[in-house]
Amino acid sequence: MFLRRCLSSSSAAMSLRRSLVGLIINTNYTSLSIRRFSSVSDHDDYFNTLREVFMNPKVFMNDKRETIIDKRPISLRFRVSSLIELCQPYQASLVSRLAVSEKYRTSDSETIIIRDEIIGAMCAAKKYKEAIDLYKFFRSESTLASSSSDVSFNHIIKAHIDENRVDKALGLCNPLYDGVDTCRLLTKALVDTGRTLGALSFVKARKDLRDSVVYSYLIRGFLDLGNHDKAYELFDEFKQKTIHDDAQNRRAVVVDATFVDYWLKQGEEEKGMEIYRSLVEREGELVVCAAATGNTLLEVLLDSGKQTEAWELFNAMIANPETFDRETFTKMVNASFKLGKFKEALETFKRPELTRSSRCYSNIIAQLCDRGMMSEAEDLFSEICSDQYLCPDVPTFRSMINGYAKTGRFNEARKMLEKMVDATLLKFSVHEAQ
Repeated sequence: MFLRRCLSSSSAAMSLRRSLVGLIINTNYTSLSIRRFSSVSDHDDYFNTLREVFMNPKVFMNDKRETIIDKRPISLRFRVSSLIELCQPYQASLVSRLAVSEKYRTSDSETIIIRDEIIGAMCAAKKYKEAIDLYKFFRSESTLASSSSDVSFNHIIKAHIDENRVDKALGLCNPLYDGVDTCRLLTKALVDTGRTLGALSFVKARKDLRDSVVYSYLIRGFLDLGNHDKAYELFDEFKQKTIHDDAQNRRAVVVDATFVDYWLKQGEEEKGMEIYRSLVEREGELVVCAAATGNTLLEVLLDSGKQTEAWELFNAMIANPETFDRETFTKMVNASFKLGKFKEALETFKRPELTRSSRCYSNIIAQLCDRGMMSEAEDLFSEICSDQYLCPDVPTFRSMINGYAKTGRFNEARKMLEKMVDATLLKFSVHEAQ
């Protein structure tokens, strides 16, 4: 069996054993038995099985969290982050609870980072109940101040929304004011569930709220109901609220783009493009004031099938370093893949204007592997490995492993798996295990 051979390789097994010794005091659980994987088929998700090896679940029975921590000078935050990276949110959540103890707590800011990171990871893994329980634990066991501006609070709001408990999410909020991110989440949730009038009441109750994204959700809700008069009334209200707010005025294009998107999708191209041109044309030339502005309009154009206009806007944006960012390139790369224009996608990714990050590489490598384009993926993987400032992350390794497996190249998949084990667990070997 392919996976059995992979996990039985001496280098992988030794690396795993070293990492387990470094993480776990209780030596009863440090030995790694490869035999338990003998029944796994070649067609299973290799990464999902491998991640079970990284941490023996028996260690966590009876909630013995301190057995996970050894005496090496590696921070609690580092351990939590590493477990999250290894797709172990449950184990990371157990370790994170130690952040409130006197023995392991370093500072409130460190504890907040740990809390936010693990709750975000658990929500991303759709482990909503566990995330909510962990949030309650931190609120009850720590002295951290809680408010609607907390990252974790908004993760919990989003969890309730994703579980179709919008009223429960609303019940957690301040009746008069919440953080902007909270208002965005709840306004969108109310509109998406057909409660546009409820969204209007929610926004009206917060008289000082003048966020462009909130108003864009609300306006789109009324546009979809066919109530154009109310939509334009809200647009005028937003402009009046932000007439002396330079920051919001710069982001007002988000509201304008709502009208562009709506009219284009209604088949009213003349109306939509007239608004679009009023936003970006100055004396016959395309002018974009900020990357966020351009990215919003790029998304609208691409979603509406306006490829020619999108590329024109893209080229205008990258002509000025202040009007584009990595997201600008990601949108165009993804759009090219969606249209099957792989050559254009690679050419866009390799444009000299783009300062490529590990995440940029991860995105395009995943796209290539999904389509079985392993030769191109290998070239980019070699490129990121040779860069002294970058390194492939776990999702990138996973894409390569699954890409090789899909194309039947099991030997290459095994070698890539061994590389992933060594690379991702190297951080656990910063200090020699005693």
